[in-house]
Amino acid sequence: MLEAVTFDWWFTIVDMPVPQKEYTPWAKDFRVRGMHDVLREAGHDVPLERLSEAYDLLSRHLEDVWAKDMDLSGEEQIAVFMQYAGLQRVNEPDMIRRLAEPFTGALLQRPPVLNDGVAACLRDLMNDGRKIGIISNTGRTWGRALREIQKGLGISDYFDVLTFSDEIGLRKPHPAIFTKTLDKLQLPPESVLHIGDDVLADVRGAKRVGMKAVWYNNGTWPNAKTDEANAEIHHFAELPDIVRRL
Repeated sequence: MLEAVTFDWWFTIVDMPVPQKEYTPWAKDFRVRGMHDVLREAGHDVPLERLSEAYDLLSRHLEDVWAKDMDLSGEEQIAVFMQYAGLQRVNEPDMIRRLAEPFTGALLQRPPVLNDGVAACLRDLMNDGRKIGIISNTGRTWGRALREIQKGLGISDYFDVLTFSDEIGLRKPHPAIFTKTLDKLQLPPESVLHIGDDVLADVRGAKRVGMKAVWYNNGTWPNAKTDEANAEIHHFAELPDIVRRL
């Protein structure tokens, strides 16, 4: 019998409030202007254009890190940004904390929306007595911000375990991000099911450590397919019955 279910976060539990192609440039502008204001208030008059270039260089740096199934903490991301901006001399803990606020602030300004049926599904799983967790790659939307978002959405009390890539330095499909979650749950892999929209990061990643997996086929990846999942769903109303059968 399955004793726990873990969820991917982005495009599984929640979706973007606006299309990605609109959100990405808006978030960059919000963050860069916010950091420009913080630096100026601290007496560092850095051109906005230099900060914009540093943000793009940080993006490329993160892509290289993520390609290795690794991640950087929020503080590490800000430190790299400051290096690219030529601000190593002001790379102090208090400044890093203040510069981190516009990063998390972008998500809080335009929070994600719950996918249809998620709240009812979480409630059913909890009422069945199953533990519930999240295993999420966070990108620039760090775990500290996601916790605030979950409270705002009214779903934070459903989760027994939260595993965020920026907090452990590893990203799905790295096996350790799953095994660390299993350790927190104190459960063997065969008794835990993971659900997500990404057939590589979520389905293959979970199956590789012995967990069961459900593919949430929501159309995010139009050419995706998998024969590794134990089941496939298109709406969360389908999930509780599948969990009871597996």
